[in-house]
Amino acid sequence: MRLGNRLQTITSKIPKGLTVVDVGTDHAYLPIYLINKGISKKVIATEILPGPYRKAQKNIKKAGLQDLIDLRLGPGFKTINPAEGDIAVVAGMGAMTIISIINESRQVADSFEKLILQPMKNPAELRKYLFTIGYKIIDEDVTREDDKFYEIIVVKKANLSPFDETDIMVGPVIRNKKNPVIIEYINYRINILQGIIKDLKVSDTKACQKAVLKYEKLLKTLEEVIK
Repeated sequence: MRLGNRLQTITSKIPKGLTVVDVGTDHAYLPIYLINKGISKKVIATEILPGPYRKAQKNIKKAGLQDLIDLRLGPGFKTINPAEGDIAVVAGMGAMTIISIINESRQVADSFEKLILQPMKNPAELRKYLFTIGYKIIDEDVTREDDKFYEIIVVKKANLSPFDETDIMVGPVIRNKKNPVIIEYINYRINILQGIIKDLKVSDTKACQKAVLKYEKLLKTLEEVIK
């Protein structure tokens, strides 16, 4: 089984020999890969939708991994007990959904050594939430797959610490990484913002003027990161 760049980058953040919880496993591709490659000793996979759950069940059985992949039907961390896993992966869903999953099961979420999160949109909202509840971002990455960029955020429970707007909008780790994909990603965001600002400036309404100031502030932040 081959994984795409998104799941492959997530996999690279998982140390060997630990129990992994994969929330929203879909067809169980990640758990099967982790076991087959000897990365994880056990995976607990959860899925809320009956259709993907049955497909995951079929794939796990086909791979002969029923004893090593514990598949559970239910939302988020609701089927997980505190300290039942070492690392949790919550990937492929919106930031607000990830926030809800953590918020509804804080005792379980806080019990993991680290959480590997991959929001499909609104990563800034997720980072802001994590900072405000006392999580520390220990690693971040950006990967590209099928002409789309994906942010991966790795966090652990810690004490509350100061953070600024750049930490929220870009990320405390990403802002200091200079690999080609991250530079390409930030330039991509800059180009989008420049287009939005240009379109907004056509109108002189107060709402548009306010939006221009907001986006120009973000644009300046991104340009400073590139520098």
